[in-house]
Amino acid sequence: MDILTSMLSEEAQEEPSEVIEVEGDIDPHFDIPNQGKILIISNDQSYLTHGIHKFPAKFFPELPRYLIRKYSNTCDIVLDPMCGSGTVVLEALLNKRVAIGIDIDPIARLITRAKTTPIDSDTLSFAVQALTTQIQELINSSNYRPSIPEFHYRDNWFRSFVLQELAIISESIEILLSRHIDQGEWRNIDDFFRVILSSIIRDVSNADPHCTRTVLRKNVVKTISPGDTYKKFAETLINHCASMSELLKISKTLDFCDVRLPIGNAIETGLDDDSIDLALTSPPYINAVDYPRTHQLEMYWLGLVGDGPLSNMKRKYIGTETVYKDEYSHLRTSGFDSLDPLLKKIYSRDPRRSYIVFKFFEDMKDQLMEMYRVLRPKSYYCVVIGNNVIRGNLVKSHQILTEIATSDDVGFKIEKSFFSGVIRHFIKIPRRERIAGEWVLVLRKP
Repeated sequence: MDILTSMLSEEAQEEPSEVIEVEGDIDPHFDIPNQGKILIISNDQSYLTHGIHKFPAKFFPELPRYLIRKYSNTCDIVLDPMCGSGTVVLEALLNKRVAIGIDIDPIARLITRAKTTPIDSDTLSFAVQALTTQIQELINSSNYRPSIPEFHYRDNWFRSFVLQELAIISESIEILLSRHIDQGEWRNIDDFFRVILSSIIRDVSNADPHCTRTVLRKNVVKTISPGDTYKKFAETLINHCASMSELLKISKTLDFCDVRLPIGNAIETGLDDDSIDLALTSPPYINAVDYPRTHQLEMYWLGLVGDGPLSNMKRKYIGTETVYKDEYSHLRTSGFDSLDPLLKKIYSRDPRRSYIVFKFFEDMKDQLMEMYRVLRPKSYYCVVIGNNVIRGNLVKSHQILTEIATSDDVGFKIEKSFFSGVIRHFIKIPRRERIAGEWVLVLRKP
């Protein structure tokens, strides 16, 4: 490992100034100093199936890989209770751990399933050829009219020919699944195809490709021609078939592959007491990423929204901004010294934002208590959290979470904390709200 010491300036973060710079993997025997700062130059953001789908605030693999190797052993059970696109789950699998991923977000669960499930190369090659043939048959059928999902402002988001092309791809995937429903591995292939379809939807829509939230901008006019959707899907599919082939080869060298993706959420995992050897996650950012809105187009096309408006789904997320007026009609306080003065300051300018911050940390307290319950004694919980600015106030999330986690109500001990700088992220947020990096809290259950 090549470790260099350098200086890196950050805005509004109050991080340590000395930086340990690492390119690629970190030796698990290396101890990052308490309150230290590390800058990982990632080489593996698209390694194997890690790059199968864009996801906001996505882990670069080297950090969870280091934490998994540092704080757990081979065959241990590793849990990510807010697994997002499954980076931790895949890294736990590759490092010969039992990998458990839980997420309330349906598209996160689908991506995680697809990227952590090796598929036989010959079977996948046959399926790709069958899908290509099916798509061409529907294209050549002059009388065929695919079913296009209905959702708000659909015709603003997509050109008419793009809607047609996406629908033909989607229905072709469904047709193949119906023909092979009795073949067990075809369900995995179906997940893989659907994730590839999802991964191109933003690109062929009219939405700004550089903004995390799904928005239309008058000054962003994308050049999309008839047939581009088919071409984009075919190219992306071939590229990720190669990635899946590599995952399959590596999985065959492992002693075992055990990935579990139970239905649950970060506060109610449904797991047994004292059953987890290491928990590792990155909670959502306050006031930065609206996950359902970010993936709304993909979820509409994949049929993942369900009944009712999108706001019903959003209220269930930790860090939600979907709140009711009566909930912030008065100042809410937590009893934590690092949080309550901040809530008061934000409330004086924006009562709604104050409540959003309050609710985030209230939910995170419940989440920390759940992790304390499921972790074995002496085991670790690594939380990767970014600070940000809300209504001109710096929210030191790492300090607030440390106070909550080590309170009598929860019971963790803080082993260490360090700052991990960010080089590249698929996350575009306003400069004043920008996250220059994340704090890593290493908590231990006594």
